[in-house]
Amino acid sequence: MEPAAISAIREGFQTSRTYVISADVFDAFVRASQDVNPLHVDDAVARKLGFPGKVMHGGILNAFISHFVGMHFPAGRVLLHAVDAQFKSPCHLDDEIRVDARVAHVAASVGAIIMDLVLTNTTRARVAAKAKVQVGLL
Repeated sequence: MEPAAISAIREGFQTSRTYVISADVFDAFVRASQDVNPLHVDDAVARKLGFPGKVMHGGILNAFISHFVGMHFPAGRVLLHAVDAQFKSPCHLDDEIRVDARVAHVAASVGAIIMDLVLTNTTRARVAAKAKVQVGLL
């Protein structure tokens, strides 16, 4: 995707992209974070706590947000200034996550946009997280 010029970005613009929490994504995240909390890596422990299987790290959703901003929209020469995320429901291996974004504010004078994101777990038909992000366009 071509980098978005701030002059072309309008408040109210919406876009989305879908991700999957695959075994490769999970394994790479565990290797990078070294977070081996049993709730995240042991199905038996997660089931004892009432979950259907190991609970995916919230950081995986943050990684999807980072990819979305850097590679999908606005993409290109951008810098993620801030992410305020609230995790609403747990995700599990092989869940599909749709990131829906809406541009809430354009601050052309400082080259920044603020977007509202909803991350929907389409596999389980529920909201996984909500986030507000501020992105600088370089």
